[in-house]
Amino acid sequence: MPYSMTGYGRGESPGPEFNCIVEMRSVNHRYRDIFLRLPRELSEFEDRLRRLVAKHFDRGRIDVSVTLEEAGESLTAVKTNRSLIDSYVHHTRQLADDLGLPWDLGVHDLISLPGVMELVPMQVDCEIIWSRLEESTLSAITGLQEMRSKEGRFLAQDVIARTQLIEELIERIAERAPRVSEDYKMKLKERLKEFLGDTLIDESRITMEALVYADKSDITEELVRLRSHIAQIYEVIYQDEPIGRRLEFLVQEMQREVNTIGSKAQDSDISHMVVNIKSELEKIREQIQNIE
Repeated sequence: MPYSMTGYGRGESPGPEFNCIVEMRSVNHRYRDIFLRLPRELSEFEDRLRRLVAKHFDRGRIDVSVTLEEAGESLTAVKTNRSLIDSYVHHTRQLADDLGLPWDLGVHDLISLPGVMELVPMQVDCEIIWSRLEESTLSAITGLQEMRSKEGRFLAQDVIARTQLIEELIERIAERAPRVSEDYKMKLKERLKEFLGDTLIDESRITMEALVYADKSDITEELVRLRSHIAQIYEVIYQDEPIGRRLEFLVQEMQREVNTIGSKAQDSDISHMVVNIKSELEKIREQIQNIE
């Protein structure tokens, strides 16, 4: 079953200190592109997280957003540099005495001085943090895969329906093709009769011209290859593995064969069916751009 490259998944891992929330969004992309948005506290896990996500997806742009929410105690603490405070007080008192000015440095003034107070992250074991992050990520991956699978089924159904329509048109072309040379022969006869009047027409010459035309307009090989490509689409579409690139190749080859048929078979009925096939192939091509 094919997977779409579009979807959304969310995972959450609650704990006594913090909750870890992971959200994933994916869109179509020719290759695999993983974009991470992590809090500063989790920057050391970026490579591990990227490898974890990459194991589950082959194509698409995957946007991963990680959020930490405080659950119990704050994730950060306030740290004061007491030795620096004492130094500020000592030097400001001495400066005030030297200049004969009153010393009126208050607490508000002190805490606004550089380096006096800073926020430090809560100390939590790295493996505990990673286990929460991994759990949330795997849950988000599951949700994203389920949505991609559901949309993939709809894409597969649409591709199959359009391929069946193309198959019907190909069989109609195959039925029409043998009559093209006969129609050409009849038209040639009529033109010669109009031009020559009652003059005797050389039937063998007309037959020879019709045979040359039939050889030039023969589309048997193109029809055989088209049927082969269609059979491969039916075979590939429900395989449980990445199939997007293979489908792209098959559609590209089908477009090539259909273009050849259109240029060879100079017949209005076949030309009309070729246009319809091209239209359906373009719609299939648009759909498989979103298949992994």
